[in-house]
Amino acid sequence: MTATASLLLGAALGLVHAVAGVVIARLAAGMAQAQFTVVVLGGTGLRMFFVLAAVVLLLLFTTLQATPFMVGLGATFVLGLLTEVILLLRRPPVPTPRA
Repeated sequence: MTATASLLLGAALGLVHAVAGVVIARLAAGMAQAQFTVVVLGGTGLRMFFVLAAVVLLLLFTTLQATPFMVGLGATFVLGLLTEVILLLRRPPVPTPRA
């Protein structure tokens, strides 16, 4: 596999991770704080597990070049995490019900 293809494959995997993060954050947006935290952190754990599994499988069973792949993955992974943090920080507070 060429360096460009490896770079693009890594970037695509990072982009899938970022889009999944935004989708999970949007789904959790209307929930109470405790549920929101569980959904976002649980989603983060699942996404990280699947990305790690994909990276291991790709590195073991394909001929991609590791360095360009990791550069593409790392760049989009970090940009995706920054986007996710910005979206989560902009989340309006959910009013707590009073008894």
